[in-house]
Amino acid sequence: MVGEKRTWAVVLAGGVGLRVGADRPKQLLDLAGRTVLERSLAAFVDHALVDDVVLVVPATHRAAVAGVAGDHVLVIEGGAERSDSTRAAVRALREAGAGDGDRVLVHDAARPLVSGRIISDVVQSLRAHDAVALLVPTPDTIVQVDPVTGLPGEPLPRAELRRHQTPQGFGLGVLEEAHRAAADDREFAATDDVTLVQRHVPQARVGVVEGEARNLKITDATDLAVARALVAED
Repeated sequence: MVGEKRTWAVVLAGGVGLRVGADRPKQLLDLAGRTVLERSLAAFVDHALVDDVVLVVPATHRAAVAGVAGDHVLVIEGGAERSDSTRAAVRALREAGAGDGDRVLVHDAARPLVSGRIISDVVQSLRAHDAVALLVPTPDTIVQVDPVTGLPGEPLPRAELRRHQTPQGFGLGVLEEAHRAAADDREFAATDDVTLVQRHVPQARVGVVEGEARNLKITDATDLAVARALVAED
């Protein structure tokens, strides 16, 4: 239908996984018979509310993931930083005909256990919001350390603390506007896109969806072992 909003999933696979200690990018490590990347992509390719999937990879990894992505995924090259890769994805979506009102889910490939419930809730929340954060409580006590001595200060109020997860959701126009403004803001480096929207598009309506502890990010060997144990329990 002409003018119908589409939902695009952007999967960022830029990490090399040095902390995992493997001989290959962490996205290509085995997770119960499938690679981490295959599981992350399948969560979106197989979801009824997602129309198209874009995979963003470094140029050096493009050949390695070619056989993993499959025919239903558009593979593009990213940039040096996460924000560069997101901007590359936005350009690719525009070239593919995406409009301002289209919905974009930005997901880290290193989170292969994202659930269908999470994806559905983020897409649904975008019907009423311009951006959607996926948040989970932190079980740990968090303190801010002195930058000189390294000593801990007073604990931050844990009841008010949350951790960002992905996918985060956006209207394409809002995501594009935030990154356009961020390109001129060298003093601020956001590690996620919702924070970028809140800083550069303050009028944007931001919604919140509850994440899941299972939706962990694989950054080291322990995370990979936990993910394998979780899959084994399914």
